[in-house]
Amino acid sequence: MALGVDFVGTNLGSGTKTYSLNFCNYLEEENLNEHVYIFLTKGYYDEIPQKKNKNISYLIKPSFYTNIFVRIVWMQFILPFELKKLKIKKFYAPMNFGPIFLKYFKIKFILALHSNLPWVYFSMMPGNFLRNFLTKYLYEISINNCDKLIVDSIFAKKEIAKCLSLDQNKISHIYLGIDKKYLVEDNSDKKKLKDFDYGNYFISTLSCVKYHNIINLLEAYKLLKVGSKHQLKFVIVLQILDQTYYKEIKKFVEKNFQLGDVIFLNNLENDYLKLLYKKAKFYIFSSYCEVFGLTSLEAMSQGCPVIISNKSAIPEINGNAAIYFDPDNPNDIKSSMIRILDDPNLRKNLIENGKKHHIKFNWKHTVKETIKILGI
Repeated sequence: MALGVDFVGTNLGSGTKTYSLNFCNYLEEENLNEHVYIFLTKGYYDEIPQKKNKNISYLIKPSFYTNIFVRIVWMQFILPFELKKLKIKKFYAPMNFGPIFLKYFKIKFILALHSNLPWVYFSMMPGNFLRNFLTKYLYEISINNCDKLIVDSIFAKKEIAKCLSLDQNKISHIYLGIDKKYLVEDNSDKKKLKDFDYGNYFISTLSCVKYHNIINLLEAYKLLKVGSKHQLKFVIVLQILDQTYYKEIKKFVEKNFQLGDVIFLNNLENDYLKLLYKKAKFYIFSSYCEVFGLTSLEAMSQGCPVIISNKSAIPEINGNAAIYFDPDNPNDIKSSMIRILDDPNLRKNLIENGKKHHIKFNWKHTVKETIKILGI
């Protein structure tokens, strides 16, 4: 019984790239009992280093299939017939929604939801109302039509079951892993250090979306700078998804900080991000809603202590390896910053706990657990 997997709709440069490439790379290492057909674009195919598994076939689609509307048309009205032609009896949609008519083709449908929950923070999602409404609708109808749902955390499992009145037995949680690039020392790292001569700084890796709560984080930084002995720069590695919110952030920075206090970076390679984590005083993350959140674990892997929001799945994932704050309270965020800056023992303990904690999350385990559910 063959399995189909859809990675066509993923967008290069986003978190979905991390999942799809790691899934394909580690799936290549597995001794599979059934044949797997993976639909993807050439950009993804070229980044898979080894393609040796005889039980995996890659079906390459044009890059314009990543457009959300093209993707929907292809997925809903063309893909089911392609699956039928290939005699595929099981289908895995790992990117939040899938073909909703598969039951009429007698194809088992397994869905994975990695995105944040649009039912919880719909008004804070990037994009226009129509696109967000359509996305939310497709999520819901896909979840209700799938035979099995995979999510990234216990929090996500409980929240989705509550929001959509689902039986929790239909839902499995599988933790994600850290990209192996973060676990390997690179001798060329020292040569790149000169590119990041920011002095004393702390860092955050964020998407430009309202639920990442960037304004409150900047408010806390503003409080830290007023009458404090700690004069740090703030490096923000930002993926810009909402241009309107980005303009609001830039306006706030220009009004409240001197030139060079806040440094925005984007499209940063993992090698450079590793260096930023290594040299930072701490990593901070202020999101209201995460179903997992890899970046804090990546920071831990580089010996960077973590200060983080106490909402959603974040405490579940970070355990005792982080300091937590209320993301609605800039004063509480500031106090957490001061704690780690003033207490060397606390900083040392967080670094040690982080090094022990992050190794619990690895892609080999993620893929093996997923294979069990897929039955391949």
